[in-house]
Amino acid sequence: MPKTLNQDQLKAYREEAGQLRNEFQTILDLGESDNRQLTDEETARLEAIENRVAEIKTTLANSARLEAISGGLDHGTPQNIGRDGDLITSGGDEVPRDLHRTGPLRAFTGEGAEQNAYRAGMFLLAVLSGSDTARTYCADRGISLRNQAGGTNSLGGVLVPTELATAIIDLREAYGIFRQEARIWPMASDMTILPRRTGGVTAYFVGENTAATASDKTWDGVELTARKLQALVKYPSELAEDAVIALAEDLANEIAYAMALKEDQCGFVGDGTSTYGGIVGVVNAVEAGSIKGAATGNDSFETLDLADFEGAVGKLPEYAEGNAKWYISKAGYWASMARLMNAAGGNTTETLADGTRQKMFLGYPVITSQVMNSTLGTDASAPKAIIGDLRQGATVGDRRGFTLATSEHNDFESDQIAIRGNQRFDINVHERGTGTAAGALVLVKSAA
Repeated sequence: MPKTLNQDQLKAYREEAGQLRNEFQTILDLGESDNRQLTDEETARLEAIENRVAEIKTTLANSARLEAISGGLDHGTPQNIGRDGDLITSGGDEVPRDLHRTGPLRAFTGEGAEQNAYRAGMFLLAVLSGSDTARTYCADRGISLRNQAGGTNSLGGVLVPTELATAIIDLREAYGIFRQEARIWPMASDMTILPRRTGGVTAYFVGENTAATASDKTWDGVELTARKLQALVKYPSELAEDAVIALAEDLANEIAYAMALKEDQCGFVGDGTSTYGGIVGVVNAVEAGSIKGAATGNDSFETLDLADFEGAVGKLPEYAEGNAKWYISKAGYWASMARLMNAAGGNTTETLADGTRQKMFLGYPVITSQVMNSTLGTDASAPKAIIGDLRQGATVGDRRGFTLATSEHNDFESDQIAIRGNQRFDINVHERGTGTAAGALVLVKSAA
């Protein structure tokens, strides 16, 4: 039968949970530092720790419920006040009226946006500050606070609730150009090889009583290897319950933006170094046949001419025409493409004032990405723009969704809590062309 715990008991349970979490992380770190899989004994110990921590959390949550029934949570703090000034019932999902947030929600959208932000915020409050109110709220609504870890979503970290995960994923796709435009492939294991057609069957003319010449369809593989990407956010440990919506909104925005920015950098300009997780992006992946060098003297955005861009379009294979787009920085667009269109004439006050239309150039949509080269002035032999079908030219492999882990140890003196979000993915730019023929993506480079 559940019972209300006194302060000494609460302290003992929390200290035990902290020690178990430290042991859990030590085992994980040992396996990672040795670059090996965990042994059966280590895996069994992790499962035992996970089960014990879950028991402790259940005990604490049950105690909090009993305390709430007998007169209030968190040592006399009243439950959250609803929109009409009444206490929220145990199973209710009303959102308190007086919650601090900095403006309209962006991470949480659509029907029930504020409610989803509140649920995500209460989850974060429970995980970060250990608030009994927030823990009870999560327990009553089936929001799991169990630890998770590893590549199979079965151990260590904290599994993100649906509301927060959806907000982060939606924002990542809204912020990230590369993920929006490339092909997405779910990865069932840490390494996945996708079959790719490299050649087809050939038809031959034959005479009477003459055997047909055999030909084969040929294939190779596109390899995806999961790479771990992490983002770290720090918050003060004194998290107020009336700021949970702002907390969820801020965390979703920060992590989603960081992940999307890094994905764009890897996909467009990655050079294969550790900065980009070993990923080689479009501007460094394409072969000579997929590069259109600008005419002599055209060594900047300001000096590129129509022939430079038209030459790139001419190189693009027919199979990449259907979904072809330009990818260029904002600064580069206005200094080159927009300049050339304005110089062509035909503008009116209305067309110059209208900023709502999709940017177009030479009949193709223009997508601006700030990770692309934005250097103005002389910039010889530099990548300036890409045209092609990114969905055919590159694949983003998704191995695992988001997980969160927290720690207060690294920032003990400043009384801050660190939140680490991570995902596992890969990017392969596979339609690179050859030394003489273009692939699905063509790069425009300034003159030497």
